[in-house]
Amino acid sequence: MQARTIFSICVSLARIGAGIQWIREGNFKLMAGFQIGGLFPAIASNTDSPHWYKIFIAHAAAPYPGLFNIVIPWGELLVGLGLTLGLLTLPALIGGLFMDLNYILADMVYIYPVQIACGILLILLRKEAEAVSLDRLIRHYRLHRRKLGKSAKAG
Repeated sequence: MQARTIFSICVSLARIGAGIQWIREGNFKLMAGFQIGGLFPAIASNTDSPHWYKIFIAHAAAPYPGLFNIVIPWGELLVGLGLTLGLLTLPALIGGLFMDLNYILADMVYIYPVQIACGILLILLRKEAEAVSLDRLIRHYRLHRRKLGKSAKAG
């Protein structure tokens, strides 16, 4: 096996691992009955969140806790499924980075800096990250059908 192929498989496995982590986080929030309402006062009172972020949360998120109680866990779950299956990989990575950034801005450090670093690396190595993915399988299938269509027209 070539070194490039092994590297692509390893990067794909890293993508799958990141996806499993997102699925676990989203599933945990769903099973625990995630409620964001208590987080808004914590963001407003902490000294580490930027002032502009506190204003954003107060005006864009705090008025709609019911929406965010659904969007956050399901967003994590969908990002996880996208990464694990390799389906819509780039949108899943961007969605994950957006959520990680919001968690950090809300002063919840946890594992999010590591996830951001991994997400950026996976975006930079997207071709390798999609080596083992549904996206690649679908592209291969479409290309194969296109070739069959051209050969049928030529014959």
